[in-house]
Amino acid sequence: PPPPADPLLAAGSTWKCRDTGADLGTPWRAYHYDDSAWASGPAPLGYGDPMATTIGFGPDATNKYITTYFRRTFTATHGYQSLTLNLRRDDGAVVYVNGTEVARSNMPTGTVTAATLAPLAVAGADETTFIPIAVNASLYNGTNVIAVEVHQSALNSSDLGLDLSLVGTGDTGSLPNPPPPPPPP
Repeated sequence: PPPPADPLLAAGSTWKCRDTGADLGTPWRAYHYDDSAWASGPAPLGYGDPMATTIGFGPDATNKYITTYFRRTFTATHGYQSLTLNLRRDDGAVVYVNGTEVARSNMPTGTVTAATLAPLAVAGADETTFIPIAVNASLYNGTNVIAVEVHQSALNSSDLGLDLSLVGTGDTGSLPNPPPPPPPP
């Protein structure tokens, strides 16, 4: 029989969200980034379609924020032979685990910035479909961080959305401990 699947992160989980239109560069996806001031709510998060948590898009409906940032933690107690990310995104997304990119969906190759538009608009059933993506992520024993940036395809896009789950299969043994926090400045 196949090894049992271990749900590491369930769809509908609570996420931290930064929906201010600010360009957060790359530090926001790091393991020890302080997201304590971010808003939070259960997924799906977004606007324009039915969502569990409605987020902001800025003061102008014809000039919406291109990028919105999301973070949350999950726990792992051992390594996995395979990891599957089930991603619902509208329009494009880049996913990071413990600061390292593990997946892209509907995003161009190369460097992605807060001004990078998703190449295609997501519509219809694609807005609520979970796309399975096999990922290779370096996990820690205990707390891990998943970070997602969601990008619009146009400044006047009518909606944005995010939800995902993460499932591990198999057991490859023990994991390293998380890195210690950096010293205070």
